[in-house]
Amino acid sequence: MKKTWLITALFLLLFTTACSEKEITSQNTEINKIPVSVVNVTEKNISNTIELIGLAVPETQVPLLTASPLTVTQVHVKVGDPVNKGDLLVTLDAGAANEQVNQAQNAVSELENALSKMKEMQQVTENQTSLADIPQLQGELNQSLEKSQALLEGMDSGAVTSLDLLQSTMEVMLKQAQLSSAASQLQQIPSFNTMEIEVQLNQARQSLKQAEQVADATSITSPIDGIVSELNVVEDGIASPNVPIGTIIQLDNIAATFQVNSYQVSNLKSGQAATISFEGISGTFDSTIETVSPTVNQQTNMFSVIIPVSNSELTIKGGMRATAYVAVDNLEAQTVIPVEAVLYEDTSAFVYVIDEGKAMRQDVTLGFRDQEMIQIVEGLSKGQKIAVSGKERLKDGADISEQSE
Repeated sequence: MKKTWLITALFLLLFTTACSEKEITSQNTEINKIPVSVVNVTEKNISNTIELIGLAVPETQVPLLTASPLTVTQVHVKVGDPVNKGDLLVTLDAGAANEQVNQAQNAVSELENALSKMKEMQQVTENQTSLADIPQLQGELNQSLEKSQALLEGMDSGAVTSLDLLQSTMEVMLKQAQLSSAASQLQQIPSFNTMEIEVQLNQARQSLKQAEQVADATSITSPIDGIVSELNVVEDGIASPNVPIGTIIQLDNIAATFQVNSYQVSNLKSGQAATISFEGISGTFDSTIETVSPTVNQQTNMFSVIIPVSNSELTIKGGMRATAYVAVDNLEAQTVIPVEAVLYEDTSAFVYVIDEGKAMRQDVTLGFRDQEMIQIVEGLSKGQKIAVSGKERLKDGADISEQSE
């Protein structure tokens, strides 16, 4: 009996140990499996989509400027405040501006008076001796000389007396004296250079106009309904003409602006449909390309593309990162997989095919892509299973725990 009991106990011990090892081995195997989500390779229509990265830019931006450096006496708004057209934003010191107006007015008055006096003096001297008198006197002298010559020729015939010749000679001498006197007076007329004064007067009037504009602009008001997006002045500081005092924007319409390279711009044109998303905002916006720059920016070597977006709820803010997808070609019934299923090694693309609980690496040739799917030109067939989530942890031949996507 004792021997039988020992054999039975030994058999039970060996059986229990074997079962325990089998359970432990099974548990370890399950623990070592990598959980991944799996999807099937499918066929569907796909578009060749270009992805653009840019910024949201307010379609309307108006800078506030001053024409002269003036002291800021009061700032009435802050960044982010909504304003209406005509609202007072910033008040500048009007004292210096008004002094400039007074100085410019005095300069204009002095030059106008000087020009008026010069013209009066010129008129008086011209009235004393007219230029028209010179030709008349010259003609009378010529007639007297001709008469005297005729009398000399008549002396030989006795028809002309010495008294007649003397009177003619005296007449010639008188005309010569009158002509000489007139010419002498004309030379003494001062030359008035009014042109230089007129040029100075025009410059002074322009300076007065500018000074009046500066004086009028000491109260900076909003030119449009909008939002204060920028303020570059503080009270008691100086508003400089080189830097805008501030900027007023309207956010009702956004110009999503993108910089694209030569390859991308060759596939883009006005009127193409686009889907746009903005960082921090859920959902997408449908629009069309409005502008494609015809020339490259020489500094960046890029082309500008603008896509307008309605922003009636003001959720899009200026400067937000914008992503646009523009479909340029369409293909029907193509083998496709989710974009996130693809892995890359150097320049090669590959996926993990799931077969009987194992992950097998498979190199693939990629084609067109849209926002979600990418075309597989070579390497996969419809119906195969591939890993999506968790693929980064896989190695060729790894055991996986399959989860549906």
